[in-house]
Amino acid sequence: MKSLVFPVLLLLAGCASVANRPNPAQTEAERAEYLEAHAIWAFTGRIAYAHAGKGGSARIRWQQNGEVSDIRVTGPLAMGSTHLRVHAGQAQILDAGGQPVKSGPSEALLAELLQIPGPLPALHQGLRAYWPENPEWNASASAGSVRIADWDWQYAEWRDEPVRLPGTVVVERGQTRLRLVIDQWQVQPHD
Repeated sequence: MKSLVFPVLLLLAGCASVANRPNPAQTEAERAEYLEAHAIWAFTGRIAYAHAGKGGSARIRWQQNGEVSDIRVTGPLAMGSTHLRVHAGQAQILDAGGQPVKSGPSEALLAELLQIPGPLPALHQGLRAYWPENPEWNASASAGSVRIADWDWQYAEWRDEPVRLPGTVVVERGQTRLRLVIDQWQVQPHD
C-alpha cells in the first residue's frame, strides 16, 4: 500500500502545477482589448490606509458594473461594515438593507469612510491599471508605477487570471497612503 501512495501524490502534484500555470504573456494591446470588453468585474482583498499618522485596515469587496462601483468595507469591531455605491462623481452610503443613509460627492464620502483623501475619480480604473483614455499610463503601470494628478500608483505581484492584473496596489500622495492587496479577482463573463 505504501508503494502506491508516493506515485499517487506525485501525480496529484503534477496536476496541480498544470492547473496553476499562468497564461502566456500578453501584449499591452491584447490586455487593453480584454479589459475594455470586460467592464463588469470584482475583487476581494484587504485595504490599509493612513493619513497624517492615523489609519487602519479592513477587508474590502469591490464590484464594478460599468461605471458603477459597489464597495463594501468591513473593519475591526469598532468600524463595523460600510457599503458605498459610487457613480458619476456622486456616492451613497447604504444601510444593511441597501437603502441610502447619506449621499454626496464621492471623494468626500470616501474621505469620511476611510478618514483620508483618496484618488476616487481614477480609483476604479487604477485598480486594474487600465486607463482607456491614456494608454501611456497603462504601459507605465505595467512597468510598476505611474503618477496621475499628484498621486503615485505602484503595482506589484502581477497575476494572470485570465489577463494580467495587479495583486498589490499602493496609492500615495504626501502623508496619505492607501494599500490594497487583492486576494482574488473575479472577472465576469464577456459583457
